[in-house]
Amino acid sequence: MKKNQQPPIVCRNCKRTFQRPRSNGRIPKYCSSRCRSAHYRGRRAPSPRRSYDADVERLSRSLLVKAQALDHAATHRAAAFPLDVVKWCEALRRDLVDITVVAVCQARADGATVPQVAKIMDIAPSTLKSNFSADKAEKVLAQRAARGPARPPCRPAALQCDTRPTRSEKERVLLPGTPGYALSRALSRLKREKSDVNVQQIAAWSSVSTSYIYRILSGERTPTWAVTRAFACACDADPDDLVFLWNQARGIPPDPAAIQTYDKAVRTLQAALRGLRLAATAPDIATLVQRAPTPLTPRTAQALLAPDPPPAHALRWPVVNALTAALNGDTHAIRKLHKRIDELTPHSGLPAEGFG
Repeated sequence: MKKNQQPPIVCRNCKRTFQRPRSNGRIPKYCSSRCRSAHYRGRRAPSPRRSYDADVERLSRSLLVKAQALDHAATHRAAAFPLDVVKWCEALRRDLVDITVVAVCQARADGATVPQVAKIMDIAPSTLKSNFSADKAEKVLAQRAARGPARPPCRPAALQCDTRPTRSEKERVLLPGTPGYALSRALSRLKREKSDVNVQQIAAWSSVSTSYIYRILSGERTPTWAVTRAFACACDADPDDLVFLWNQARGIPPDPAAIQTYDKAVRTLQAALRGLRLAATAPDIATLVQRAPTPLTPRTAQALLAPDPPPAHALRWPVVNALTAALNGDTHAIRKLHKRIDELTPHSGLPAEGFG
């Protein structure tokens, strides 16, 4: 390089080197006006919009799980947990606000204009731009990712006592023969019956990791009720069938006093028996009749395990006890539920004043 000769300059557009045309003045950034114009057009080009389809799907799944939890809390109210409905309403409200922001950005990415979206939401276009922008959606998603999957404690109202269980609410390692092991066997049976749903889909539906679902199925962990309910819904099963097993796994004794009607007492007993059948790997009726220590007819066993109310003769304690023993269930806990049915059984006859 000669004296006073400037080093070569790299063009920002074509990346080729060129010499500075003059020794004084501003150092050029481009080798020609064509490169300067091309680089300007590239910087002004609109950036491709990102897709929010996966985010909307994940948020809608979380919204559905919370809606199911709200429905269960509203239909199975318990005096021990008076704020369950309010808690799930607040969780639904937060999720609804988040999914609305992301859904607006999804609609914008799919080609919807601001006036169209603003008309549907009945707000001004300026409000839509400020409150439902892409930056706001990214902020919402980042905050949810930082919080992690929401798993608030939710206990079923059915079969609950007024006092909380004394054992720790932390998940514990299970061994065969423990109450929680029966719950894991029931969940494993649901998974096998729903063969078109894999573990990854169940984990996404339950808002937990795949490894956690595997630990539940192997009996190493006791899930929360929110995960148990979501697991059952993912397998198209009735979550009420798992209430009895979940309460046993958590050490919550039955509280028949919380059941106020005869029909509800019968449904609770039938759901508990169906849960025990799942834990026993769903044996057929003929196998149950053979296992029963006392005489049990196939029609009676089928009536007790069916979703419809059974006839009165099927609700006699010797029959229920025989079916419970055939299912390897806890006869003492089932007996408490059966006594509640006896207490709420409507008695027919004339009133006392009719006898003079």
